[in-house]
Amino acid sequence: MLADDLLVSVRSRKLACVLDPALVLGSSWGLELALRLTYVTEPWLTRAFWQLIDASELLMPRLAHEDAPDLLAPRSEVLQAWITLRDRTDAGSWPFRWVGDRFAESQLKDHADAGLVDRYERLAESLADRAGDAGSDIARGWPPLWDPLQASLDTLALSAALDAAMVLTARVRDEEPWPVRALHRLDLDTALLDPVPPESLFAAERTLLRDALAAAGLASMAQRLPRLAVVHMMTGDAGSLSQPAPAGGVDGEDATAKPPRAAADPWRDARAWWYFV
Repeated sequence: MLADDLLVSVRSRKLACVLDPALVLGSSWGLELALRLTYVTEPWLTRAFWQLIDASELLMPRLAHEDAPDLLAPRSEVLQAWITLRDRTDAGSWPFRWVGDRFAESQLKDHADAGLVDRYERLAESLADRAGDAGSDIARGWPPLWDPLQASLDTLALSAALDAAMVLTARVRDEEPWPVRALHRLDLDTALLDPVPPESLFAAERTLLRDALAAAGLASMAQRLPRLAVVHMMTGDAGSLSQPAPAGGVDGEDATAKPPRAAADPWRDARAWWYFV
């Protein structure tokens, strides 16, 4: 066998990274940042991101934040840049992943498990219910105006559905990122790791991410952005999303004897951790 007849390809799984819509739509460098991240991470776009893109004609005339880059609110020129990218990219060539309204409208590539869409739907629905039950001012509606707390519901649900994948976000006017503010409004257990404990795996992840951002040529861009941060959202019970038992129980047992685990709130014992990049 000649050397030219042998081709070896090695692929390693990249870190899953959920992109906060406020970060990739609210900065002049949002699209370039997202595209650079495809080199070093497995980037995921949220459903709220696509809803904002789809409603851009209604949203853009109402935007009044063009001269406030630290606010991280959608900018009309960035929305238009994303729309142009969508119009010029065929469905199979997208470097990003997302969960659509149904499986056929999702872009999961080859690493996502088949149950991801259903898992995300259940988490997103229960989180929206929690926001309503808590009397939160986080509202859901269509067409969407720019509501960063509403957009954060999808961001947090997607992180949890992806096994507590990192959310890449940023501070807003030297205050907490939007997803962290949403966590507080939802009264979910949230811990700021500042400084990051050196013995924790979060410290190793932070180093890995910083090296990846530098390798993608983002060092200079990061200096022009609000301070980047990472959020991890983990539900309290991995089994809380299992299918309920049949109404009649098993082998004639009384179904009321023990409530199905699916009825439990997966966010009841949820925890979130976040740190600055």
